[in-house]
Amino acid sequence: MDSLSKQYCLKIRPWLADFLALIGLGLYAAQMWQFAHLQFSVLDEGLYLYKGLLLATGQYTPFQDFGLWMNQMPLAYLMYGWAQMLFGAGLRTGRMFTFALGLLTALGLFLTARRLGENRWAAALLLWALALNPAALRMSAMAASQGLTACLLAWTFFFSLGADRRPWHLFFGGLLAGATVMVRINLILLLPLLLMYVWRANVRGLPALLAGMLISFGGPHLLYWPNILRLWVKWLPLPFLSGFFPPPNTPTWNPDSPLGYRVASLFLAFRYHFAALFGALATWLFFDGKNRRKEVVFLSVFLLSAFLLHAWAALGNDYCVFCFATYTAFYAGAGLLLAALTLPGWNLNPSAPKRWLGGLALTVLLGGMAYSAEGTIRDLLPANFYRRLVMLPAPGFDGAQIWQVFVNKFGGSLRTVSDAAQAILPVIAAVTLGLVILSAGKLPGGASRWGRGFVLFLMLGTLFSPSLLLAGEYRAYDCPADVLPGYEAAGAALKGIIPPGAKVYWAGYSPAPLLYLPQIEILPGQLHGVYSFRVSDDDQALLRYGWWNESLAEIWLAQANFVIVEVRNAETLAGKLGAFEQAAQTAPQSCQPNSVLTVYRRK
Repeated sequence: MDSLSKQYCLKIRPWLADFLALIGLGLYAAQMWQFAHLQFSVLDEGLYLYKGLLLATGQYTPFQDFGLWMNQMPLAYLMYGWAQMLFGAGLRTGRMFTFALGLLTALGLFLTARRLGENRWAAALLLWALALNPAALRMSAMAASQGLTACLLAWTFFFSLGADRRPWHLFFGGLLAGATVMVRINLILLLPLLLMYVWRANVRGLPALLAGMLISFGGPHLLYWPNILRLWVKWLPLPFLSGFFPPPNTPTWNPDSPLGYRVASLFLAFRYHFAALFGALATWLFFDGKNRRKEVVFLSVFLLSAFLLHAWAALGNDYCVFCFATYTAFYAGAGLLLAALTLPGWNLNPSAPKRWLGGLALTVLLGGMAYSAEGTIRDLLPANFYRRLVMLPAPGFDGAQIWQVFVNKFGGSLRTVSDAAQAILPVIAAVTLGLVILSAGKLPGGASRWGRGFVLFLMLGTLFSPSLLLAGEYRAYDCPADVLPGYEAAGAALKGIIPPGAKVYWAGYSPAPLLYLPQIEILPGQLHGVYSFRVSDDDQALLRYGWWNESLAEIWLAQANFVIVEVRNAETLAGKLGAFEQAAQTAPQSCQPNSVLTVYRRK
């Protein structure tokens, strides 16, 4: 069958594309459901759930003095709090809410791609790209802000993009765009970029879009004014906002991550979100500039701005260097949408400058990805592969082993040479592959061969994303069995001992167990653990901001009726619990042995 016949066959059978899309959605949902049950709860998830519950039930107000540390926008917490008010407090509610958000995300991106791209096959491929990315699925299956933000963004695109959008569409698009930023402040550029896009593409709908933004973005600012400025002073450290600066302090969490860690973190994002980021790169190389130009420009600028702002937040600071890949889950949908919108019209005969730029980018990215995967590659090879490799005789050195030649020249030891080989050899192999692809463009008819080769590389990378070399590596929080019953059992045990109104000293990890203890009193700063612990003599200033120090910990311990200690933090209270007696000890909350909770009651 020739190519024209194939195209005709596909056009008259659109149901086949929808059928494949349905299978992809089913695979996506099945994995999301599995990951929602198999991952143990982490600190951020517990914070979103418990702080959200405290805010939604009115025990605290966002940005109040002497309340919770509001290090994120208020909707990031309140959305999970409202869900728990409707369906009951607990980790299960949070995970099921996130599961629903994941399905809505996939549906929103699919419908947007099918409407704008006018190609059901490209939209179906988008769903399969989502389903073949276990890293993004795992990130979004936790009750944190990744799944929530991705869902809001997907439906912002659905309601806002396209010249045919009616005012009521754009009003909802503005509402969702403002809500997106009220969840994730780093996406602030979404608002001006979307306004500029609608001004160029559908100016009559601009007032409706702006009205929606004013309600969902401006409204919370008016409601929580002026203390909400505490979040903005990090971005705008202007002198007249000095009253909202944090109090003078010294953080105890201040890791010093070397450059190599930052480089590895950067390229982890490309491994864990291969289809989204390489799909965007392919769009920039092959887009013919004819159809959906305004949408492509908007999505491209938004994707680049989000990428750079989150790179600054993770790689440019020391707080959480290896969070960059998880941050990318917020906005990766924009990259998938870019590829799906333009795929049917890709020009696989790009100009020579595009081929060279694309080839160089591919070579650098392959080398960086190999560098970030050196530990995984080592584990996939036979035991002691690199050690045995460098112990081979070096040609032309009278039987001296390779490592001995390098040590004689540069110093070091067998271990240092072996470690260097482990880091360098995968990079050399990956760069060589990139150079081979780049050189293909110089062969007769090489432009089209290069284009087809790049698309084949994109397809194979997406297809093999579940492998350990790509997104399959991300499984740090996996357990072999359902973790939700363990958290619920621990919560029930705590609830049977600690009555409402009790003052509780918290020395745990994820605050998820506290979801099962209604109306208890806590020291808010303890929820973040070491991340909100400060060295400072001004107790009141720290307490006002939602932080804590050693002095506040001692005062609260003297007032507390109960102490909850997780095994991993037991040493922090060694010798300080003389006024308490052990009341109970739970089973491990998850597959982590150190997740056992011990409850102490005042004698």
